[in-house]
Amino acid sequence: MKIDIILMAAGASRRYGRENKLLHKINGKPVFSYALENAVDLRSKLKDVIENIIVVSRFEEIEKICSGFENVKYICNMQFQEGISSSIHKGIEVSNKDNALMFMVCDQPNLSIDTLIGLTAGFLASGKTLGAVRSLEGEPCNPCIFAPLWRNELMLIQGDKGGKSIINANIDDVYFYMCENSAELMDIDKKNLVISIVGAGGKTSLMYCLAEMYGNNNMNVLMTTTTHIYKPESYKYAADEEQLGSIWDRGGIAVAGNKCQDNKLSEPDELERYISLADVTIIEADGSRGMPCKVPYEYEPVIHRQSDMVIGVVGIDALGRPVREVCYGSENAAELLGTDEDHILTEEDIAEILSSQKGTMKGVGSRKYYVVINKCDNKELREKGRRIKKLLNDKGIRSFVCSLKENIYLIENIGGMVYG
Repeated sequence: MKIDIILMAAGASRRYGRENKLLHKINGKPVFSYALENAVDLRSKLKDVIENIIVVSRFEEIEKICSGFENVKYICNMQFQEGISSSIHKGIEVSNKDNALMFMVCDQPNLSIDTLIGLTAGFLASGKTLGAVRSLEGEPCNPCIFAPLWRNELMLIQGDKGGKSIINANIDDVYFYMCENSAELMDIDKKNLVISIVGAGGKTSLMYCLAEMYGNNNMNVLMTTTTHIYKPESYKYAADEEQLGSIWDRGGIAVAGNKCQDNKLSEPDELERYISLADVTIIEADGSRGMPCKVPYEYEPVIHRQSDMVIGVVGIDALGRPVREVCYGSENAAELLGTDEDHILTEEDIAEILSSQKGTMKGVGSRKYYVVINKCDNKELREKGRRIKKLLNDKGIRSFVCSLKENIYLIENIGGMVYG
């Protein structure tokens, strides 16, 4: 069976602002180019399998990029306002009717050629009629493959729906390729992503881990605070916009903040300007004085208004210990739980704190919210963490059991949390 690749590049990208996100440059190269180069590379490596590469778009700049590659078909879709289905139909119409179809979105600049090869080879060997990448959270993701028998059903899709509706309705017919690096599956859906980290028991470690993850995937990363943090010694400090740009030009991760006593930083005066320049801004938005658990005071946390996402952190070492010993804001914790400060924290207590609007979710509002259960350094602690995870899952909150040591994701890859 041969496969035609259809690259979907006609979307309006309204959530990205006025700039066309496919033309936004990462490391000096348009986001779209990463997808096209992956497709061309896949064809060169699997010459007997990949036949046609078809790009469906409406942008002259995209057409110009395509013109620099041999045997790439560019199809103009001026019916893009009808939704994703219009691009699906345009691609199918010019493809080889006897070939399977691989649909690729063009806003996944971190997707690796190894994942594409694994998906393609696994699909062909499986005997299945559908193929898709699967995230660590178990969700079907792009790219997707459809055997020829699904062509008619794809042509029946209308509006702003894609082929995932077919995949979700026919799970038994799907070959899933597991992608262990969730960063690969991130789509650049919004420019200037802002993440605020709150809670206790590993906020700074999580900030470093996320910064490294994004930095390793060609993002301009800014680390900062809306409260106070110790100045990170392992990262470059930017005193102004010029130094910020210089650090990013060299592929570094930048730290910004006003210098205070005791080698600490506070919120930088130009934070909103810095956010507008960064691909990703990670903000430590809470203090906990080194304790593993926290219930905030009236004036906390300080979640920046531009935050898209809030991640709450707790240390598993708070479990089984008295509230007064392990909770910053112990009197608030006792009030929230309806106990006294000598109460021994249970898994249910920690889940309650993490899911309460008076606890870790204070100020989150309509933003995306995730939880990191940290310091799960051995099997016993992981089991306890997973019990808290289940309690949170029952409340509709996605959480991640992990051990953040030396910027390493030791237990469960937490990359998926920032793309959920």
